[in-house]
Amino acid sequence: MRPMAAIFSLLIAAIGWYYLFYSRASQRLEGIEDQRDNHRRGLLRRVNAIVILLMALGIAFGTFHFREDSPEFLLDWAAVLLLLLVSVILALIDLRLTMKLRNRLRERKKES
Repeated sequence: MRPMAAIFSLLIAAIGWYYLFYSRASQRLEGIEDQRDNHRRGLLRRVNAIVILLMALGIAFGTFHFREDSPEFLLDWAAVLLLLLVSVILALIDLRLTMKLRNRLRERKKES
């Protein structure tokens, strides 16, 4: 079970790392999206990437560092679940910005 947890934690960390430093998806929307919304989207994605990296670290600590009968173990996994909730909320805000952009593009298309 521990090797699978290590692989899982490394995959999550790799996704967070890529999302933080190499994902340029929000920059591709600069030409069609409001500048303020685009900046907000980029900030949301960077914050979410940091949350994902912290979550990977929490999974690794919870699996390898703490004993299961210690209070730190419980606090660590509670923090991981809280980070997961924060990540989902940030993703939903990003989704809302996408829906707003899609509606704006539909309105422009109807006007043309």
